[in-house]
Amino acid sequence: MPIKELAQQTLLDENAQLRARLEEAEETIRAIRSGEVDALVVGTQLYTLESADAASNRFRGNVLDQINDAVIAVDDEYRVTYFNAAAERLYDVAASAVLGCPLEEVYRERWLGENDEDTADAMLRTSGSWRGENIHIKKSGEEIYVETSVSRLLHSNGTSGILAVIRDSTARKRAEQSLLDISMTQQRSARELRSLANNLPELVARFDADHRYLFVNKAVASATGIDVRAFHGHTNGELGIIPALCALWDDHLTLVFRSETESKFEFEYETPAGRRTFYTYLIPEKDLTGSVVSCLCVGHDITERKRAEAAAHETSRRKDEFLATLAHELRNPLAPIRNAIEIMRLSPVREVRIQARNMIERQLTQMVRLVDDLLDVSRITLGRVELRKQRTYLATVIQNAVETSRPLIEASSHELTVNLPASPVVVDADSTRLAQVFVNLLNNAAKYTPANGRIILTAVTEGSDVCISVRDTGIGIPQEMLPLVFELFTQVDRALDRAQGGLGIGLTLVKRLVEMHGGTVEARSEGEGRGSEFVVRLPLVATATTPTFQAAQDADPDGGPGNRCRVLVVDDNRDANDSLTALLRLQGHITAAAYDGLEAISATEHFHPEAILLDIGLPKLNGYEAARQIRKQPGGERLMLIALTGWGQEEDRRRSRDAGFDHHLVKPADPLELERILAPLRRNSVAHP
Repeated sequence: MPIKELAQQTLLDENAQLRARLEEAEETIRAIRSGEVDALVVGTQLYTLESADAASNRFRGNVLDQINDAVIAVDDEYRVTYFNAAAERLYDVAASAVLGCPLEEVYRERWLGENDEDTADAMLRTSGSWRGENIHIKKSGEEIYVETSVSRLLHSNGTSGILAVIRDSTARKRAEQSLLDISMTQQRSARELRSLANNLPELVARFDADHRYLFVNKAVASATGIDVRAFHGHTNGELGIIPALCALWDDHLTLVFRSETESKFEFEYETPAGRRTFYTYLIPEKDLTGSVVSCLCVGHDITERKRAEAAAHETSRRKDEFLATLAHELRNPLAPIRNAIEIMRLSPVREVRIQARNMIERQLTQMVRLVDDLLDVSRITLGRVELRKQRTYLATVIQNAVETSRPLIEASSHELTVNLPASPVVVDADSTRLAQVFVNLLNNAAKYTPANGRIILTAVTEGSDVCISVRDTGIGIPQEMLPLVFELFTQVDRALDRAQGGLGIGLTLVKRLVEMHGGTVEARSEGEGRGSEFVVRLPLVATATTPTFQAAQDADPDGGPGNRCRVLVVDDNRDANDSLTALLRLQGHITAAAYDGLEAISATEHFHPEAILLDIGLPKLNGYEAARQIRKQPGGERLMLIALTGWGQEEDRRRSRDAGFDHHLVKPADPLELERILAPLRRNSVAHP
């Protein structure tokens, strides 16, 4: 072969060998960096290549200079023969400064840095291989972690040496420490959270992606009746939870894991303590990569809140019905009153006018009764009613109640039977309020019993109590309504209640008044159409002696023939003033009228009244201030001041007493009550100029 061609072929072969070794070097570097091979093993193999081969030397240098680990070699006389680029960076010293230097000198000059004695000692003394890890302080003062691998070199030419590979493991160690710290923190937090969760009243649980329990607190175990240990690793279905509830939970858990968002839902569960309602929050828990690995569930027992909401809704509904009924009942009497007034204006026939007047009286009585019931409920509910208790014969109370209710009973042709004990029964009671109890019960029986029915009132003594039963043959009470009939605004049959009249508050008054007397009341019925029975139980007086007080007979309103008194009526409502003045004149009194507070003071000076009926809400000077100034006039302390107002609360009565009023009447005043108050003045009336 010609010399030229031979030279070209030799060059091509060398280039091919170089390319092959270059590719091998790149692959070796990649393997070392990725950790697939040990840098010490590769370094040892490379360093023991025959140095006579220039290509091999270049290949060795290329590989060892490009790896990230520091590589240091010494010969059999412990002189540094190799110091790669990574070693220069690690120890902050140039290779030229250490090559050829004895290792002891390198060690003494601290070219290997502080706290790296193990590396130097191992290179001086090793006879095989050694691996270690220690802290290294660089010349800059930076503290790092290093991993060192030392191995004995045996060259093919019979010489020997030592190779050390030092790796900077600071990043890995710090990462490991961080992970350890995180792990310890997580473990501590997990213990703290577990302890906290077990002391919470809320239900707390965690689920994995397969909907299996990872944790439940004690509240979950208590609510389900299942031991805490039985939950771990199981699904709701495996724990025997009903399929419908399992499906609900699975749907929401699936949503949380798929959408990586929170979910909320409400469910009912039959706990050992009864059926309860829970509102549950499902919160995704993510790992450091942002993936949802578990789901935290927090359940709140909202049973009481739901019941309170339902009760409030029911109360609101009943209140609305009550207000509608109230409007209906207050409007009902207005139509006949208006018609009767028109009849009296147009008809000249005396009998027709009398009938119209009687109609007005009946309807007015009905309106007054409705307003009185409302005021009674308000005062009793607020605890502003004080009973005037005294030893009273029960028979007298019942007799008064029967007489009050008799017109309504007879209007429907009912048969009334009253059975009382033969021996006197004495109770400690406010006779007026207790009579109100039985009037309400008798009126209810009359209203809700079809015509020609039967009403039976029976009283019997039982030990230290007396039981009074009011039973009828009326429409009865549905079983589900029995616990509610005494509640405010409750109406068993709204349509019938409206048809018969009333606001559905009578039984509320009954219950409150009976309880104020230390007794109880119970409603009984076998159902619709089978009548009702109300049983009142009251304590007897320990020693049944004759009552110390008997109700006084009504005084003779006239107080004897010819006696009359002087009355000043003060009211800015002229119709109210003029009509009351006319009524008093018809009763035989001498009257005068004033229409504001200042006029009342002036009229008192000139008219010299014995009694003043004084409105409170007056123009120019209100009734309270007018009363105070009238009392300061000569003889004002002897006047009878009677407040006549639309305000009847206990606070209003207190204010009138403080202003000097002797009596407090609520509009419209009962004429008989007014005449009873004025009766003593008739007897003691004196002439005035």
